Amino acid sequence: MRTIEKGASEHPGRIAKIILTPTLLVSGLVGVWIVASDGWLRAVAPTHAYGLLAFAVLDLVLALVVIAIPRLAYAGALLVSITQVAAMAGDALTFTPTGTLQAAFRAYLLGDMAFLALLGIQLAVAGMTATAIAMPRVGRHGVHFGQPKPLKSLR
Repeated sequence: MRTIEKGASEHPGRIAKIILTPTLLVSGLVGVWIVASDGWLRAVAPTHAYGLLAFAVLDLVLALVVIAIPRLAYAGALLVSITQVAAMAGDALTFTPTGTLQAAFRAYLLGDMAFLALLGIQLAVAGMTATAIAMPRVGRHGVHFGQPKPLKSLR
């Protein structure tokens, strides 16, 4: 256990890569699954289905980029996840497919476990990437969460 803790303090970006890569893969797969299995979404809002598919492809690509260029991938994943959360919230709160009441569409989306899972995953990705971006700055600026140094006497 001591070895894991030591490795974690020396390479905080490594832990971010280990956690973020599978999370982005799952996000991409959930997005593809929603588009593939939700015929009603494709029928009444095909542009939204294509948008979700584009987000899913971006997540899958970013999962691979995290391995090669982590800092770029963190920024990209943060931007994509925040944009996707805004788009999904906008759909749930304001979008009205033709021939459907907005309240009915909202109830449909908020009752869909895959939609809610994808929304939760995107919020988690946003949190992880924001943390991964901020962590190196914490160490560089001297903020440490270890034992404090003893105060020197003024005498």
